[in-house]
Amino acid sequence: AGIVGMGGAAFPSSVKLHPPGGLTVSTVLINGCECEPYLTCDHRLMVEHAGDLMVGIRHAMRATGAKRAIIGVEDNKPEAADVLRRALPPAGHIFVEKVPTKYPQGSEKMLITALFGVEIPSGKLPLALGMVVHNVGTLAALGRLLPSGQGLVERVVTVAGPGVKRPGNYRVPIGTPLSFVLAQAGAQAAGTGLARQVILGGPMMGQSVASLDVPVTKGVSGVLVFRGEDMAANEGRKTYPCIKCGECVESCPMGLNPSTLGMLAARREYDLMGEKYHLGDCFECGSCTWICPSNIPLVQQFRIAKQILREKAVA
Repeated sequence: AGIVGMGGAAFPSSVKLHPPGGLTVSTVLINGCECEPYLTCDHRLMVEHAGDLMVGIRHAMRATGAKRAIIGVEDNKPEAADVLRRALPPAGHIFVEKVPTKYPQGSEKMLITALFGVEIPSGKLPLALGMVVHNVGTLAALGRLLPSGQGLVERVVTVAGPGVKRPGNYRVPIGTPLSFVLAQAGAQAAGTGLARQVILGGPMMGQSVASLDVPVTKGVSGVLVFRGEDMAANEGRKTYPCIKCGECVESCPMGLNPSTLGMLAARREYDLMGEKYHLGDCFECGSCTWICPSNIPLVQQFRIAKQILREKAVA
């Protein structure tokens, strides 16, 4: 059916539904945490399509052999939690648990720590602890599409931001150009060609686009439009040398040292970043960049380093 992770990574769901031999899955964890500002598509899916989600969860449990499923929902979404609890099957194998509203709670490793008090070891996946994690949108799509045999040809996308006249959650066919989506939502940037005002994803982890001809893909959860004055405030910021304040280290949810990683990135010591300083554990939440008083674009440096390491790995 072409179903992938719809939380942003777009990882093929079939891999998680069929774990490698010798590995046992005890728990299917459903990620209902939507911690980025503006994004509400997962929230509305939980409220309006809880039935599809329950069907998808049962399919995932059957495929993996898991004995239980837990839906993690942030405590600022009581409506979603109540709707999900009313939709739970009587068998008692699916549970709804609230977690604190905290960025970046939507990361699967952060969610596991919040629910179970354990940490996934560096370089490991949740499967190492007998868990697989799916986004609510992924399993809602599975529950809706699998019985009919249809493929994933559309998804719910949040279209919002100061530059949008009709913000909301839109069901958008995969491949639709951004220009068309923005026009339907009354976005001010739709007719201006100012693609730099448009961000795919959330304001923390999303990325600006080069053109409004870019299509909506399966991993696009949001399209945000900002006004020219909103963007100008950031474009004029000057970058200063690192002052070793340690704020980035304190803010990193993975316990990394962004300051050291940034220094190594400036020296282009990419191999050392990956081998000794666990660059692969960074999921690019943007906390370090946001809090840095020197305005160092740390997460952008890390993305470049990861891309270079990936290219070296396949060379």
